[in-house]
Amino acid sequence: MKNIIIVTVLLTVGILTGHSQSKKNDLKLTVSALPLYGNSGGFYSGLNGFVIKPGVGYFISEKTSIDLNFTYAIFNHLKIANINSFYNSYAFVPTLRNNFVNTKQLRVFGEFGFGLGSIKYNSDNTAFRTDEHRNLSGGISILNVGVGANYFFNDTFGVELILPYINTQNITSDSSSNIYSGIGPTLGLTFKLN
Repeated sequence: MKNIIIVTVLLTVGILTGHSQSKKNDLKLTVSALPLYGNSGGFYSGLNGFVIKPGVGYFISEKTSIDLNFTYAIFNHLKIANINSFYNSYAFVPTLRNNFVNTKQLRVFGEFGFGLGSIKYNSDNTAFRTDEHRNLSGGISILNVGVGANYFFNDTFGVELILPYINTQNITSDSSSNIYSGIGPTLGLTFKLN
């Protein structure tokens, strides 16, 4: 019985990986987003912001791609020095992605990325901007490790779901280092360009 299960698993993996959706030198464009939910003493409960993440990927092999992701995030309803505040951030995150399942319609992948960016804190009313806003603003680093899947409706268009662990650190401020650390479910659209 054990041998039958092993043979079945090996045949299934062989069949699933034998008909590849992606090929070496393929290009893809992905546009995805994730909501920022929160609840703490520093900000209100509920939906507080969002991240938009367009990216371009190039397949260096049939199953492995290098993706260049650009992110824009806005987070509202912060309290800094007891003043209603928000932040905007921009980042560039190169990511290495490997497809474990790579069929005509379905890809299941793991990814790892590290990048840098900037963040700017401001008060809702600019007249109340303080030195604390300036002290918190600066450079950020982003670490991204996750798993996900693409489902293609045809040869060029599909949807993408990623469950990454994201760790964002403020690398220039002595006041605060951890901006975000946790799971960030991401949903998007993906297009094969060639």
